[in-house]
Amino acid sequence: MNDPQASRHHEHHLRTPTSELPHEEKLKRQARHMQILTGVMLLVLAMLVYSALFDLDSWSEWVVFGAICATTVGTIIAVHTRG
Repeated sequence: MNDPQASRHHEHHLRTPTSELPHEEKLKRQARHMQILTGVMLLVLAMLVYSALFDLDSWSEWVVFGAICATTVGTIIAVHTRG
């Protein structure tokens, strides 16, 4: 009736796991992930700029804001030079 050698666990993937893709497909998937990451970072940066325009009052707050912006831009540059 039931085969004891048969696997009882069936995996269902919505997409192929990255480890099973050919090299070219891995690169395409990685590039897409980097595009999404960059878009999210730019959205967060835009929200920070919007809130900074209305909420920052002292020079120290502006210094922290500038450091956050510089870090975000540096991350975007690092992500894109890697590819």
